[in-house]
Amino acid sequence: MPDLLAIFLLLILVVVLTTQYVYLYRRINQIRRVIKAMSQGDFSSPMVVSPHDKLGDVARYLNELSSGIQKRLQETVNEKEKLEAMLSSMAEGVLVISAHERLIHLSPSFLSMFEVRSTDWQSKYYWEIIANPVINESIREAMVQRKVLRKEIVIVHPDEMYFGLLISPVFGSNGQLISLVAVFHDVTELKKYERLRSEFVANVSHELKTPLTSIKGFVETLQQGAVDDKANATKFLDIIAKQTQRLENLVHDLLIISSLESKEVKMSFVKTDIQSVIHSVIQLKKNQIESMKHTLTVSLPDNLPLVMIDAQRMEQVFINLLDNAIKFTPQGGKIEISAAVENNFLRVDVLDNGRGVSSEHLKRLFERFFRVDKSRSNETGGTGLGLSIVKHIVEAHQGRISVESILGRGCRFSVFLPLAML
Repeated sequence: MPDLLAIFLLLILVVVLTTQYVYLYRRINQIRRVIKAMSQGDFSSPMVVSPHDKLGDVARYLNELSSGIQKRLQETVNEKEKLEAMLSSMAEGVLVISAHERLIHLSPSFLSMFEVRSTDWQSKYYWEIIANPVINESIREAMVQRKVLRKEIVIVHPDEMYFGLLISPVFGSNGQLISLVAVFHDVTELKKYERLRSEFVANVSHELKTPLTSIKGFVETLQQGAVDDKANATKFLDIIAKQTQRLENLVHDLLIISSLESKEVKMSFVKTDIQSVIHSVIQLKKNQIESMKHTLTVSLPDNLPLVMIDAQRMEQVFINLLDNAIKFTPQGGKIEISAAVENNFLRVDVLDNGRGVSSEHLKRLFERFFRVDKSRSNETGGTGLGLSIVKHIVEAHQGRISVESILGRGCRFSVFLPLAML
């Protein structure tokens, strides 16, 4: 009997131990699955914790660990998304390249600035995506030297563009290179303005030098005795007076265009009949038209709507346009001024049958100091600023100006003024 009891107790112990073993085996396997899932970024299956669970502390710890990791991962993802959103919204082109030369980030601005071999750039080597050899060489140089690199990149096709490039290495706490950040800033407009400023200074210097040289030469001639020769003295003084007037005109136009470009000119907009402005301009230029024996035709309908303009400034516009038509049309030419309503604008045309302008020069006509024929312009005494002033005044009225021309057949300048100011 005692032997049977011992066997029975032994069986009970075996069953209990087996049950506990199976339970522990299943729980350990469950813990292993949860840990494996966590290592793969899956936190969707937390451990079930029961009050009498012998591994309850482990399960609770795993759940807390899972929750903490999940929270920190979400914070990291949020920060990464914020950073990517910031980089993507920058006007500058941005590249982030890992120490292993693979692309981590490529901003939309970069894609709009430069040619790429593919838009599928994630985790690709930078040279597989970037087509510009100068950029690739610059990245390679910064990668090797591991220091900040500044360069200027010029793109000549399809349009000339300039970019400032700054490449900065990012190091870890142990001094190991983590990544490179390359920022591309479009400085094309800045270069354009620098070039214009340089050209402007050169042109002003040239325009001032020519009359000043003439004045200086004739003054010296007079000082050396020509003043006693009444006939030549009068001739020389007339030349000096003409060159002085040329200087005065140049300074006057420079002041006007400077004030227009800096928005210092205060326009006085009043509802005005454009006919009165044009007839006033014609009256001012009447003698000049007659001396050149030009035929002037004016077509201004009586029912033209009023426009909001600064009458004095608009007179200046049509004085310049009519003056050009008179000067650059051979004697006995034809000039026509007409006006009509066109798509919420009042269009005024000044047409002549003069020498015209070739198509290659048309787009530059409104540039400061641009002259199609410098020798002819010098003869007429122009400053080279008239059409630039015209353009600035018209644009200050929320309007626009255009030109059409056929070489040898004349020019048509069209001024568009809005019927109602915006």
